[in-house]
Amino acid sequence: MDAGFVVGLSVIIIMLFGLLMERFRLPMVLGILMAGALMGPASPLKDVHLGPLDLGALVLQDSSTVESFALLGSVLILFGIGLEFSIVKLAKTGLSVFLAAFIKLGLTYLAGYLVATFMGMNTAAAVLLGFMLSFSSTPIIIKILEGSGKLRRPEATFIIAVLILEDLAAVALLGIMANTGLSDNYAVAWSLFKVAVAFVVAYLALSRLMRWLLSMVEHSDELLVLFSVGMVLLVSYACSAFGLGFSVGSFLAGSAVAATPEAKRIIELIRPFNALFVSFFFFSIGMLVDGGAAAQAWPFLLGLLLVAVVGKMIASAASAYLIGFSGQSAAFAASALLPMGELSLLIGAAAASQGLLPAGLVGLLALVIVLTSVTSVALVGRESEVYNMGRDVMPSLVLRNMSSLRSTSIGMQRAVEENSRYDRIISRIPSVGAPAYTSHDRLGRALANTALFGVLASVFLMAWRLLMPIPDSPPSLFYLVLFFGFFILATFTLVNVSSALRIYTRLLRNSGRMGIEGLVHFGASILFAGLLMAVWLAALLLSERSLLILLAPLLLLGFVHLKTLAERLRIAALGWAR
Repeated sequence: MDAGFVVGLSVIIIMLFGLLMERFRLPMVLGILMAGALMGPASPLKDVHLGPLDLGALVLQDSSTVESFALLGSVLILFGIGLEFSIVKLAKTGLSVFLAAFIKLGLTYLAGYLVATFMGMNTAAAVLLGFMLSFSSTPIIIKILEGSGKLRRPEATFIIAVLILEDLAAVALLGIMANTGLSDNYAVAWSLFKVAVAFVVAYLALSRLMRWLLSMVEHSDELLVLFSVGMVLLVSYACSAFGLGFSVGSFLAGSAVAATPEAKRIIELIRPFNALFVSFFFFSIGMLVDGGAAAQAWPFLLGLLLVAVVGKMIASAASAYLIGFSGQSAAFAASALLPMGELSLLIGAAAASQGLLPAGLVGLLALVIVLTSVTSVALVGRESEVYNMGRDVMPSLVLRNMSSLRSTSIGMQRAVEENSRYDRIISRIPSVGAPAYTSHDRLGRALANTALFGVLASVFLMAWRLLMPIPDSPPSLFYLVLFFGFFILATFTLVNVSSALRIYTRLLRNSGRMGIEGLVHFGASILFAGLLMAVWLAALLLSERSLLILLAPLLLLGFVHLKTLAERLRIAALGWAR
């Protein structure tokens, strides 16, 4: 078919299905996905004749033109996600969102990994499939919430924050797949390190460059649009040339622009372009759906849906409930977070090109996106029914334990946010307010956190060491998750040790013993920096040296903390002199 005819026909079909969705008050993205499935190479219309009219002639057998538009659509999606990303905005949501995202991703990943292994997939494919099923779609979910009028609900802020964290994880995984996939530990660690460095460069250098360049074109809307689209493509190709991947570059470009004053204006100006090109992206996803292949692989499709619907709903509801939402609010969040992420298709396509996943799996995942989106549309707004059904299904013992675990989780969050360095990092950001604790209470909580994180760090380290000798154990990415978990928990342990000593010095200050206070300050800094070095050296002795790339920030933290030693020593000297 002629390229112009393909584009024109696609736009008309998208418009007709969009009108149909609007008539039934359903999200337009759902209609676009269905339109793609109807017009794709595996369309059920390809053998249908209505008298002299051959409907198969309208089926798009060659999707190259649509894919070209879809590529720009995927770029604009990631650029838009990057525009919404703000470190300050994310920090204001608190540690609870990080905990919720970890619970949701972790539980869904575990379910996906187990189901994939049960279905006979090899370990590398099972790991990838577990991650892909755990991600949710930011644009689809936002469109669903907008279409149902639920975007202003209090849970929406939590949902969007979790989606941003998931997008960050997906972008990091795309960066890994753009290099060598899961070939070895060094490649995975080096890929993550490059992605982290790229984010730092984007915020420290690229954002300033963007601000300067935008100041030259801000007087004209047309120039601003041309600059934005041109710059996102340029940054994307530059990142691709450096081995980070096209998708990572699109996200970084959006993140850099998000730090400029023109960010909101750019979002409004590129909205019409998003409407066109993002529609082609979702249309191309629908074109991947193959009903015949899905019917033949129905047991595998059923397993995917079991994880993507039931597993993700349980994980999402548990994550929202444990951080303080009510049961009905958690049910609403779980229903909204159902649609599987479109970034999973990009990850799947990259994995299929490297032979890690079968090519036909991408089509099944596209069908899962369509079905999970339909399910989400049906459930959003019916959180009372979803909550009552879940409460009736769950055993009473589980419900009681969840309630107790929720109270413990909320208490831990408050204690960590009050006692850890995270609280001091965002201390200038207005807080919602929390109950006041005495210094003795805070000291006790800091010591309790130290014990808890220390135990968890030991568990992660033991799991890393015990699983290593197993011949058919999970590949490098699974080991990396265990080791990185140990690294984070060990750092939290040391942070709380330092926090406890800091609170103790305040108690000494209040008692008037300045000399002892300065000495304890000095000793606390020495202890904290020394323990950080001890963790790094333990990693050097106990793990593969390729993973030490990831521990560079920990070593840097130790050196930064050493800068305070001179000040602590000066305080001690002044106290002794008095």
